[in-house]
Amino acid sequence: MNATVRFAGLLRVFLALALSLSLFACATYTPPNPQINGVVDPAMLPSAVRTPQWDIGAVRYAWGGKGINYYEAGLTPALLLVRNKSGASPIVYAEECRGIGPGGVEYPPYPVAQAAEVVFASTAYKKSAEAAVVGGLTGAAVGAGLGALIGSGFNYGWGAGPGALIGAGIGAVGGAALTQQPSMEQYRATVYQDIATYAWRAAPIAPGGLMPGYLYFPANLGIHSLRVVLRYDQHAQTFIVPINNPVW
Repeated sequence: MNATVRFAGLLRVFLALALSLSLFACATYTPPNPQINGVVDPAMLPSAVRTPQWDIGAVRYAWGGKGINYYEAGLTPALLLVRNKSGASPIVYAEECRGIGPGGVEYPPYPVAQAAEVVFASTAYKKSAEAAVVGGLTGAAVGAGLGALIGSGFNYGWGAGPGALIGAGIGAVGGAALTQQPSMEQYRATVYQDIATYAWRAAPIAPGGLMPGYLYFPANLGIHSLRVVLRYDQHAQTFIVPINNPVW
């Protein structure tokens, strides 16, 4: 019996040690939090659609000078913003949205997985990954930065907030975030998480709520507006929303 107890104790110690080593291995790199600005209100955009029930705006992605330039990586990200001023709970499905280019030609957005694959296949991603992994860049230098246009008040769609999700993407030991250079797998996971975290989500927008999210379109198509279908209470409304340059 004593031998059995000793063996069980040693086994628990071994498992605890293995878990600690596993956590430490995962903690060698913590992705940086994106730069978060103030809360964005679509009504402040010059070309926003304003109705008594909701305000709808769109903002084009702007590269912040660090990390991946998503335009060069094959995407045209457009940030969609919907403010619900009604008592209903409307919903917008990404697959029903369209990007409108010259001549009125319309393009569907990429699903998240396809958008990520477009990025991963690009020269811009390979150069960025090489700079991070081979060049030893850490911290904000490897941030993808889609969150730069999204305000810190947008916690509805992401639970704890997009910054928290990005920052917690790869764990830390004892609460201490390490800043060593990432492996190629960790860098790829960081970029995928950035794309997925900030993508538009088809969730009901609560009364008084403000929902943000990116729609990802192919690059170099001259997309200037979004066609947005808003559904509520067995009704559907379609809006053409011009894409604004950032104004904050």
